Amino acid sequence: MNKQWFTYLILLCCVIAWGSNFVFGSILVDVFDPSIIAFFRLIFILIFLFFMTYRNINFKEITLHNYIWLAVAGLIGVSLNQWSFYASLQYTEPVTAALILALSPIVTALLSSYYFKERKTFPFWIGSFIALLGVWLVITKGSFLIPNFGKGEILISLTMLSFSVFLVFVQHLSKSIRPSTITLFSNIFGLIGLLPFVPWNKTYLVLSVPLSYWLLLIITAIIMHGLCTYLWNNSIQKIGASKAALLLNLEPFVAMIFGLALLGISIQPLQLVGAFVIVIGVSISLRTKSSHSLSIFE
Repeated sequence: MNKQWFTYLILLCCVIAWGSNFVFGSILVDVFDPSIIAFFRLIFILIFLFFMTYRNINFKEITLHNYIWLAVAGLIGVSLNQWSFYASLQYTEPVTAALILALSPIVTALLSSYYFKERKTFPFWIGSFIALLGVWLVITKGSFLIPNFGKGEILISLTMLSFSVFLVFVQHLSKSIRPSTITLFSNIFGLIGLLPFVPWNKTYLVLSVPLSYWLLLIITAIIMHGLCTYLWNNSIQKIGASKAALLLNLEPFVAMIFGLALLGISIQPLQLVGAFVIVIGVSISLRTKSSHSLSIFE
């Protein structure tokens, strides 16, 4: 039991790190182009992942077919996901972004049910509807009219969708490839996919960025998307993916607290209500029997 509580503590630390990333991302986009943030973060993530996983990489298990799948997964789940995440924070608040991204477990389950022919129970659909209602409540500011989706909301929705699609790819690839191999190579292809979209003619501007912002970029890359990813994927083997996924519902609340503490963004009552509604909906959905993967490979 003590070991299980320690595992939950590790997962909670990961969720706190990921929730705070919405706020730290908002800080970084004020001084870096989103493509440049994603580019440099992936470099540092890959350095970390290489030293953590290179001993477990077996090139013989990767076929040409698998390389193609890994490339597509990297382009969608890493290149598009990383860029759209930071681009969205230029136009929307961290809390709103966190609330929309909280739908990813449900969207992953829906995509998984279609691709792997999994049947969902009635409670799953009820929970999904409740979660969507919570997001709708926040975006429409309680009016329940057709939401005025701005550029930020569209981009973070793209982040959420690309991540969900990526998890389905991971579930497919994990049948024949080790998770460590998927993680490393998807990030490599993700970095390659970003290269054409980095504004190289403006990269000289990063030389004028204060050292404190560079340290923030490097530390958050290694801790949040390197160390936390590694810890999360090892921890879910001990308590199960569904139980671990429930902790992800805390991300919007973490984003609220860090947004208030670091950026002075006040917590709106409607955001709290919407967050609780989303948590309830996602919890109902994930408590139903589902086999979709909830490992984190961002």
